[in-house]
Amino acid sequence: MNKTIKAAAVAAAAVLAVIICTFLIIRQIHDDVLSKEDVVKKIEASYEGEVTKVTQSKDKKTYDMILENPKGTYFIKADAASADVLSMNRVKAMNPTVLTEKEAEHLALGRVPGIVKKQTHQNRVATYTIQKENGETYEVKVDMQAKAVVSADRISGEDQQKTPITKQEAKTIAERETGGAADDADLEKSEGTLIFEVDVDLPDHKEATVKINAYTGKVANIVYED
Repeated sequence: MNKTIKAAAVAAAAVLAVIICTFLIIRQIHDDVLSKEDVVKKIEASYEGEVTKVTQSKDKKTYDMILENPKGTYFIKADAASADVLSMNRVKAMNPTVLTEKEAEHLALGRVPGIVKKQTHQNRVATYTIQKENGETYEVKVDMQAKAVVSADRISGEDQQKTPITKQEAKTIAERETGGAADDADLEKSEGTLIFEVDVDLPDHKEATVKINAYTGKVANIVYED
């Protein structure tokens, strides 16, 4: 009987030892685990975006999180003790907003003030040919997705010859300056510069000749005739 009691006591002691060890292990694991707040703080400091949901695994070893940023929604599994990311997967992609043509043109003119002579659009890049008041011409490229000017290069003098204002634009400028009706416009070269000479019919049977810089659209001279 003493042997039976002794065996039972040994078994009970063994069970108690297992329980105590298990408790200590669980307690140690719990003590080593970071709080949700600490893990979120570390993740948000390391990755762009905001953690919108956090859950801890049953074994307390990991945190599952949802991170949202302008690029999409991500599922993150992080180590509960160190906050190291164990896995990160994008579960939803966001459609990036892009600039409108008006907004892109505003950016281009902000970099190179002047008159837009030509505009093209390929893929996500808008290209503007802009003529400054001094006659210089620039090619400005705007990334409509990145919302930024990616280049602004001056076009050589030889290339500038290809982009004068049109005859109709010259006539419109002359009419605006004189208040008359443009009759004809001739393109001539004067002192190395292309000039439009526009004949304008004024009220009371009068006439005027308006000289306009063909590159800048600036009025160089107006001669009124009786």
